[in-house]
Amino acid sequence: MISLTSTAAGTFGRDRELAALRKAVSGAADGFGGCTIVTGSAGIGKSHLMRAATHCGEARGVAVAARAAFELDRAAPLITLASALQQLRPAEPAIGWLREDDDAQYRTLERLGAALEDYAAQRPLVIAIDDAQWMDELSALAVAELVPALASSPVRWLFAHRPAPSGTPGQQLIERLIRDGHEQITLGTLDDEAVRRLCAHVVGADVDNTVLALAGGCDGNPLQVEQLVRTLHLTGQLVVADGIGTVVGGELPSSFITIVDQMLHGLSGDTQELLQAASVFGRPFGIEAVAELLDVRPATLLTQVKEATTAGVLVDNGDELEFVHDLVRLAVYGTLSGAVSTLMHRQAAVIARAEGRPPVEVAEHLLKTGRSGRREAVTILHEAALEVAPAAPSTAADLIERALGMIGEHDRERVPLVADAVGLLASAGRLERAQDLGETALRSGLDPRTEAMLKLGLAEAFKHAGHNGTAVQYADQGLAVAGAPESVRAKLHAIRAHARFYHRDLPGADADGEAATAAGLATGEYAASVFGLTGRSLVAQAQGRLDDAYGHAEHATGIADKVRGDAAHRHPRIWLGDAQAALDRFDEAEETYARGRRESERLGTAWSTPLWHYYHAALLTARGKLDDAAAEAEAGVAVALNLAAYALAVPLLGQLTRLAVLQGDLPQAQAHLAHMHRRMAAGISCAPEDMYWPEGVLQEAVAGPEAALTVLCGLVDALPERPVLIAQDPTSAPALVHIAVRAGDLPRARTVVAAARALAGRNPGILSLAAAADHAEGVLTGDPWLLRGAVERFRRTPRRLALAGALEDAALNSADESQGRAWAAEAIAIVTDCRAERARRRLEFSLGGPKAPTERPVFRPGSPLRQLTPAEQNVALQVADGLTNRQVASALHLSRHTVDSHLRKIFTKLDLRGRVELATLVSQDRDPGDIA
Repeated sequence: MISLTSTAAGTFGRDRELAALRKAVSGAADGFGGCTIVTGSAGIGKSHLMRAATHCGEARGVAVAARAAFELDRAAPLITLASALQQLRPAEPAIGWLREDDDAQYRTLERLGAALEDYAAQRPLVIAIDDAQWMDELSALAVAELVPALASSPVRWLFAHRPAPSGTPGQQLIERLIRDGHEQITLGTLDDEAVRRLCAHVVGADVDNTVLALAGGCDGNPLQVEQLVRTLHLTGQLVVADGIGTVVGGELPSSFITIVDQMLHGLSGDTQELLQAASVFGRPFGIEAVAELLDVRPATLLTQVKEATTAGVLVDNGDELEFVHDLVRLAVYGTLSGAVSTLMHRQAAVIARAEGRPPVEVAEHLLKTGRSGRREAVTILHEAALEVAPAAPSTAADLIERALGMIGEHDRERVPLVADAVGLLASAGRLERAQDLGETALRSGLDPRTEAMLKLGLAEAFKHAGHNGTAVQYADQGLAVAGAPESVRAKLHAIRAHARFYHRDLPGADADGEAATAAGLATGEYAASVFGLTGRSLVAQAQGRLDDAYGHAEHATGIADKVRGDAAHRHPRIWLGDAQAALDRFDEAEETYARGRRESERLGTAWSTPLWHYYHAALLTARGKLDDAAAEAEAGVAVALNLAAYALAVPLLGQLTRLAVLQGDLPQAQAHLAHMHRRMAAGISCAPEDMYWPEGVLQEAVAGPEAALTVLCGLVDALPERPVLIAQDPTSAPALVHIAVRAGDLPRARTVVAAARALAGRNPGILSLAAAADHAEGVLTGDPWLLRGAVERFRRTPRRLALAGALEDAALNSADESQGRAWAAEAIAIVTDCRAERARRRLEFSLGGPKAPTERPVFRPGSPLRQLTPAEQNVALQVADGLTNRQVASALHLSRHTVDSHLRKIFTKLDLRGRVELATLVSQDRDPGDIA
């Protein structure tokens, strides 16, 4: 909505702000991306600046996609961003699919990100969204992902918003972007000189103090100043004589409402009627729609439209008309009588249906037609909530709450509405409200199926939020409902299996997984069977039965591949890959994760994305690719926070804590751990290995073995029954023995050794477990033959850091000095290549071995590019060769999120603004021999 439609850019007190916007847009033309946010109250001139900025971009040859958001956008997933991109000038056929796209959420976002990256590789792009506070939820999610993902591309995002209302998805996005440090321009009121110049511009002549005195009552708000002067001119209360504008007459307007009221009286009756009808829509509108609302032919309205646009009340944007500002529309709408308003909204609902407008727009009109339209509106809102829930859970919760507010407490149709509302509210993170609503409904008495479904919804919601104890309680209650359908019971068992696992009830979790599998297969509820089997896989791995863990996950994957549908949406390959990794089958696990990720993108199941990052990061860590593992885990945290999946962020933060310790960055490790603790303080629980192991490793590094053992004693004591830490990370066994021995707790050191031996005996074909048992016992006893055996076994596995640890202890305990030096040199070479900086420092200090040989540098001596890690250097080289992030990800076998993370670190380290500067630096500093 353009507030100063006739004002020349760069004047009236906005020179500094406009210069900043022009600089930002020009940066895109020069190859640099970024994000700029314009903040200001309604009518303060944000829209004018946005339009001036996009005109600047077009003049510089930048492609522009611009749109204002509207309040009704909030219930139409992706409409804000998609509509903006459909206005792209010049047009781009590659994103034409957005208009009809019915892809699931995550696939749409992945496809959109790839399309924009490809487009920006050919032409700089500015995406401008005005009134961003009304942005729909999926657009906000997309922007939250795309702004950092496209930071290295010449894409400049411009957002204008007013500070109120708070809490909308768009407002939350803007607040987050500001917290992340993106440029913000705050618009204040115009000073007296700017007001005088604006008045003179509107009048077309200089103005005297009578005009300025009245304009002073507008508090420097340019929209109000302009509307005041236009109204005075229109009604003959401002006249120009001898080149000076002056105010004459009485009954001068004293507020914005009276300004608009007088403006209307200065127009013809037919034009007033047109404006009142148009105000009902609450969005841009076509002449045909207003004509239908007034029951006249469109051609008869052309004179009125011209009068309204000449008066500056309406703006013709080419395809549709809109009010010069929503404040003007609301003021005009306020002049409608109740009966006329009801009649017009009833007809507007018919028009909105015929035009295929979002259901919520239809419902909003029906709500204003009285009792007759309310019940139909409830139905529409209910259906709309269910439709948008997968892409926009917060919006769905708002819609269902709105529907509940319009239906009586004892209305028979309230029960199914409440059952759906509980799940939708919980999915949006409103657990307390969901619980209150559900408990209230349960006290009113429900049929068995509805009661069980309500308990299932609550159990799923609390499980998703990481409140596993509460999830178990609701699942217990659901299973206790007499007469509950067996298909619902299958789902309850499946949810309880996973919740019990994280609530540390392994026997109960396994029993529930078995029950879910059987009941799901018997009733055709295959998703419950798949989820139950993956729960059993988790239990089997926790208990050290690794073949069983693999078997359950393979069975689940087979069912999902065969029946597809909801079963495939459970993504059992997450747990299949984890089981393969525990069996040292790393290459198979890599392929399983790659296939699972592709399937996740195809199905659009965003919820699974953080889990793929978590398990892939664990695999990369075991391979010794610490830089890539850290980037993968960071990307997982970012996605989890974007999705508000805070329970999935917790184990990823634990991974980042341990990785930072391995890489010798203890302050960063402490920051990650503090973030993890903040999330857990909200009631989120996770596996103890994800919680205590990272903290213990960090405590050992900063406070010593005694402090570490205080954190880890419970984990150690549980190892005989729950050896999953050693199964997932064989290096943990010797590390725990080191900590216990140095802390003087030999009984716990022996507990670790016994658990490692028992685990290896239970899984005789897994070399890494036998090696871990030898290594742990060798550390406890100092037996060089055990340590030598550990070295030889680890050599036959893909676990490089585990081998380095065994080499270190073997070197320390070797009686053969030359052999010890050779082992030390090999260990140093491995940890140096893996970027395990803390181990490298320890080895060089304690063993005094030779420094690891370095590969021939890729960049010239003294180049700032040498401060990059090897992984970052690889990404820099690929980007400098002209590859997009997606192409780099494919070439280096990484996720796009991981490449994004590497690139952001590169830009930060080197103080670069974009790909052009990086390519130039690489070209200048690349070693000639490397190019050859």
